[in-house]
Amino acid sequence: MPTDIQQLFQQHSRSRGNLISIVLPVYNEQECLPEVVKELTTYFADCQPHYRFEMTFVDDRSTDGSFALLKEMSKNTPANVKLSALRLAKNSGSHIAITAGLNISRGDYTIIMASDGQDPAEVIGELILHWEKGNDMVFAAREKNLDHGFIDNLFSYLAWKVMIWSTKVPMPSKGCDMLGMDRKVLDAFNRMDERNTTFIFGIFSLGFKKKEITYIKRDRIAGKSKWNFFRKVAILLNAITGYSSRPLKLITNFGLFVFIVLMLRWLWVIIRIYVFDIPPTDLTILLNTIFTSLGLVILLLGFIGDYIWRILDETRKRPLYEFSEVEGEIFDQK
Repeated sequence: MPTDIQQLFQQHSRSRGNLISIVLPVYNEQECLPEVVKELTTYFADCQPHYRFEMTFVDDRSTDGSFALLKEMSKNTPANVKLSALRLAKNSGSHIAITAGLNISRGDYTIIMASDGQDPAEVIGELILHWEKGNDMVFAAREKNLDHGFIDNLFSYLAWKVMIWSTKVPMPSKGCDMLGMDRKVLDAFNRMDERNTTFIFGIFSLGFKKKEITYIKRDRIAGKSKWNFFRKVAILLNAITGYSSRPLKLITNFGLFVFIVLMLRWLWVIIRIYVFDIPPTDLTILLNTIFTSLGLVILLLGFIGDYIWRILDETRKRPLYEFSEVEGEIFDQK
């Protein structure tokens, strides 16, 4: 949160600028990039001439000629378009590449999209249109992915459902493939200094006014998707462990349930002994003792995990709140 209230009012009362930043992660997309750049630059020049566009390609240490190609293409762009290419020091994954692009974005409005040609340029116009109508965040969810088969689409659907259920972050039910955010949303995100988390959940956890649109994700221009099964599972685990305490609460509740059931079983053993005069067997006593200890251990692990989660949450220093709008006037301090 800005410490100077004057700065706060100036930040939220500034007029909406015309600089749009496009952040595109790149990893071995040499075959796709010429068509992607041509489509985007043509669209920006012909259909969005009143805006200036900064296209930032963040190369995730590609092993092909992607970076050299981007460097060459940056020399010839329309008047309202600038193209820059940045290369990471090591391969870190697309989410790190996107975060790096967001950290250096200068636009009044920043859009995240893929560099494989699956995202149509026209969707950018829709994102900008809804931003002009006052939405702080506009996200595009895929209505259909022509590049994925039934199994891939099913896995993506289930993964989003699990992440939304576990994190309680208000995410779109169909996921998010393209995202546009106002400068104030980006500034809030850039103040989040975290590692090993999923950037998309960080952005959505901030709140702000949102608008959802859908589009059809096209086939890739060339090459194959770098999102294999293991990378998808890694993102799923990062989202759950980074933004959810639900697994810990499930462990605690399960341990409590087991402990209560076993206490009732002990009560039944006592009733059988003193009311019905039925002596317990050694096996009954042994099993009751083992399972009661197990239930107690699970319960204690849940409590300990809850305390660890609270420590983790405090050390992250996530902002407790962000201002969406500021109205009124203040006196100048002189």
